[in-house]
Amino acid sequence: MSDKNKSEVTINDIARALGISASTVSRSLNDSSKISEKTKSRVREMAVELGYELNLVASSLSKSKTNLIGVIIPRLNSQFFSQAVSGIEEVARQSGYQIIICQSNEDFTKECEMAKVLYSTRVDGVVACLSKETTTVEHFNVFIQKKVPVAMFDRVSYAIEGPKVVVDNYEGAYRATEHLIASGCTRLAHLAGPQNCKVFQERAEGFRDALKKAGLPLLPRHLLASDLNEKDVRDSMALWMGLKEAPDGIFTASATSGLLMLNLVRNYNVRVPEDMAFISFGNEPCNELITPSLSAVDMPGLDMGKAAAKHLVDAIEKKQNGDGIFLKPIQLLIRNSSFR
Repeated sequence: MSDKNKSEVTINDIARALGISASTVSRSLNDSSKISEKTKSRVREMAVELGYELNLVASSLSKSKTNLIGVIIPRLNSQFFSQAVSGIEEVARQSGYQIIICQSNEDFTKECEMAKVLYSTRVDGVVACLSKETTTVEHFNVFIQKKVPVAMFDRVSYAIEGPKVVVDNYEGAYRATEHLIASGCTRLAHLAGPQNCKVFQERAEGFRDALKKAGLPLLPRHLLASDLNEKDVRDSMALWMGLKEAPDGIFTASATSGLLMLNLVRNYNVRVPEDMAFISFGNEPCNELITPSLSAVDMPGLDMGKAAAKHLVDAIEKKQNGDGIFLKPIQLLIRNSSFR
């Protein structure tokens, strides 16, 4: 072994020298909490003795495993997605894997490009949340064909085999709308997301059904589909405030659009929540800090990320893409913007 070039030493060599499994060596080198400090110390000492150098590309070629997990998300600058990534990273690291994070920025073309990059990097598995623009998932087929497991969370596709971690978007929207009604709102409006995306379809459906159950009408132009960007929020608010029957309760399909709308309403001399109450689907840290504080449907980003990563690691270790839908609970956070 001493004559072997350093760049040729693999974790299999370390495993043979110590009489342990290659997976134990990998987890030790990645400082997994599942491995004892004594074993980690032995592995590190042997790695130094043999001249082992961590070379992920060489490792992937020699043993078809990189101990890398690819993560595709729409964006990092939201509490939900940053929490999800933290959960993914925590479980991955404990299991002996590192993660590569890719942002689609809600762009379908970028999402396809990121899938190609992760495939060429030879990741062992992928955790993904689809962009708002995504209507087809053919770009994930290359992973499935090569038996690289794919786990999805939040915005998922049922056309791809693999574990899916979701929340009940319909229930969350229904409860949010029900709360506005219980607060005395009778002219409710919903700023929905793009209706090609299932989660936004479900939120709009929950809104409509809550109105129907309460015997309240869905007034003309009080349900608007949008991309939930700043221009859409401004245009929607301008349209609603120009109506003869302006809404007295607004439910937005995302945290960012809720914050923008709550800020814009100040321009219209409207009191919140007395004249107009607000609640958003999704929560951000600043929701509690602004005045009035913004009510929200809170999604358990950390738990969803952990669950997606756990199911993915299980699929990688079993060398099969286990299927299944795993539902996580939502929580209604009632704050000043909707509490009358």
